[in-house]
Amino acid sequence: MSYNPYALAFPAAEFDLRSDDFDNGGPLPTACYNTDAGANRSPALAWSGLPDGARSLVITAFDADAPIPGGLWHWAVKDVPTAAGSINGNAGVSGGAELPAGAVLLTNDLGQAAYSGVRPPPGTGTHRLFVCATALSVDSLEISDGASLAMLNIVMIPHTVGRAVLVGTSDAPA
Repeated sequence: MSYNPYALAFPAAEFDLRSDDFDNGGPLPTACYNTDAGANRSPALAWSGLPDGARSLVITAFDADAPIPGGLWHWAVKDVPTAAGSINGNAGVSGGAELPAGAVLLTNDLGQAAYSGVRPPPGTGTHRLFVCATALSVDSLEISDGASLAMLNIVMIPHTVGRAVLVGTSDAPA
């Protein structure tokens, strides 16, 4: 569990990203799981201390420990206005009704334009969900409909002015 997907990422100024739902490095709440006991709910997030020039955010959630090559992208949303300052828990619901005006859900690795909760397979140990907010110098990130999340990360590079990462852990359901 030592792989950090952001260690080699395009350098960017740091800012503060926090959640009322979990502490950085701590366990995700059951509500963030996609299980019978869980609610498949995205975590609440809040940010502050954005670098100069930040006009929008891209928020992603990535399981670096998923037992598949390249990990698993659980969530991606672009064009989040920086002035919103936060998003509510369950903002990742399909349709984006809980997101700030203008924000756009992108299709995750499970084929859903929504947050797909964690559900580590039995025997795969503790997984880390990297929740990342990337501050961009544009109000809207131009990306083709249906573009991969790898392409999202590439398109963000020239517009990136800041990055903040929270890590939540999850384990296979009992």
